[in-house]
Amino acid sequence: MKKIFLGVYHPSVLLTYLGLSISLYGIFFSKTLAFSLILLILAGLCDTFDGMVANAFQRNELEKAFGVQIDSLSDLISFGIFPVQIYLQYFAKFGIFSFLLSVVYLLTVVTRLAYFNVSAGEKREYFIGLAVTYASFFIPLYGLFSVYFSIEKILPGELLYALLAFFFVFNFRMKKPSLKIRIGLLLLAILFVIFLMKKL
Repeated sequence: MKKIFLGVYHPSVLLTYLGLSISLYGIFFSKTLAFSLILLILAGLCDTFDGMVANAFQRNELEKAFGVQIDSLSDLISFGIFPVQIYLQYFAKFGIFSFLLSVVYLLTVVTRLAYFNVSAGEKREYFIGLAVTYASFFIPLYGLFSVYFSIEKILPGELLYALLAFFFVFNFRMKKPSLKIRIGLLLLAILFVIFLMKKL
């Protein structure tokens, strides 16, 4: 029977779509740094646990392959475009250089995700390069220091984004987080959100 719509519609990708929706809301409607950072954290949590949710369902090969692709495309928006929007709106200070850094950051995100896509079939216990999801940890961490201590006066946001861009494509192995580490990141994210909510 011919399908009416293209794509794979399976509950295993719902968390991925939720994270994408949160990021899009942040890009178009967030008016403060603290709120943007909270949304970035939430998008990061969706990505951190979407694989576990997906694996809880029985999926055929097409559904698995679609899940990999839709996750990667969503990551481009959540941890590529959304962080750049945050940077340009709240941290950028150097005009054309800031724009060029944004381009470099996005290029490394695209490169990292493309590499992940072509090697996704390999069963590994580690990442090659820093996973782009970690932008949802380091940028809110920097943002916390910004809203409470104005850290950008000492360490410009350009340094953070340059380091992230470098490690996204740097050829090193990074062990994938265990369930305990994921739970620890969840608790840390809750703490971040609590402190950021005080600045809303």
